[in-house]
Amino acid sequence: MLDPPSEQSTQSALYSLEKTGALNRDGDQAVLTPLGIHLSGIPAPPVVGKMLVMGCLLGCRDMAVATAAGLSAGRNPFLRINTFNNNRNGKDDIEQEKEQYKNSMILEARADLFKTVGKSDHAMLGKAFLLWKECNGQSERRKYCDKMGLAFNSMRDILALTRQLDSSLTTSGFHPSDHCNRNETSWRIVRSMLVASLSPIQMVRVQRPSTKYTETIEGAVEKDGKAKELKFFIRGGSDDGNQTNNNVNSRNNEERVFIHPSSNNFAVGTYSCPWLVYHRLVRTSKAFVSDATECNPYSLLLFGGAMEVQASKGLIVLDDWIRLSANARIGSLIGGLRQKVDELLDQKVADPSLDITSSVEMKLITE
Repeated sequence: MLDPPSEQSTQSALYSLEKTGALNRDGDQAVLTPLGIHLSGIPAPPVVGKMLVMGCLLGCRDMAVATAAGLSAGRNPFLRINTFNNNRNGKDDIEQEKEQYKNSMILEARADLFKTVGKSDHAMLGKAFLLWKECNGQSERRKYCDKMGLAFNSMRDILALTRQLDSSLTTSGFHPSDHCNRNETSWRIVRSMLVASLSPIQMVRVQRPSTKYTETIEGAVEKDGKAKELKFFIRGGSDDGNQTNNNVNSRNNEERVFIHPSSNNFAVGTYSCPWLVYHRLVRTSKAFVSDATECNPYSLLLFGGAMEVQASKGLIVLDDWIRLSANARIGSLIGGLRQKVDELLDQKVADPSLDITSSVEMKLITE
């Protein structure tokens, strides 16, 4: 017979599902939430399933499917580009110059795409796949892979995954429609979809240095930030549901991490919001975040975990960690919208054909 999972593993799984919003626990009882009921019908990890559901709600269905498939593929399709000018392979100077020129063009194309989607490795992955998919025929797709430095076989693997995930969504009642992709090029909403999927468990706090200024004829001007001056932290402790005993209200419990050089965020020196979400953490010589997306305050308020309004301090605290300056009225309005989303998902369970994406509440959230 199979050995049962350990108690610690069970509690860790329950804790993770609770943080994802898939279930509520009351003592020893665990009850699926409306979101959890939808996730139970999608054969994918909860984070991936939530990304698909939130993408449908926020009007960026195809981006959600593409990004979820890209993250599920296991291997990053973006090839490592050598920027060093060495000649270890015995190539002649002309051949080496051609290779260096090609690499510089790839890096420039990637930088343009990263700038378009806005400090998000995940959105960049999803958009790169959709652009690849739009190409006519294998030849054009291979040319696009050459332009962006993408592994063609990896892109085909992602394509197969998108078909599976799309089928799962359709079976769950989230059908393609004329409005399902209306916000696909609104990158703030796309990034919010990613925040909704990965928070509050997979979050990074960005510690910025004190602001520096330089004197000009017009007066003092704030200097641009430098990537090497930033520090990144994740919340420490185990995921066994006993976080409250680990002093989560204090930053003494944080663990420092680093942005991996393969991430496009590696060279970013300034973030407008000091919070990121990530999908994969790799521990080698250091703890490295392989991919990241910049958050924004409203996406955190709507999707960043359990919310506590501290009216006397003018704060809204999310998941006992994230602190945002806001008055109590903001907390009340956000709490109302959160409840409406749960109600809409509940209605979707009862009637899978219901189009909740076009509801007044979802329009308010996207606005």
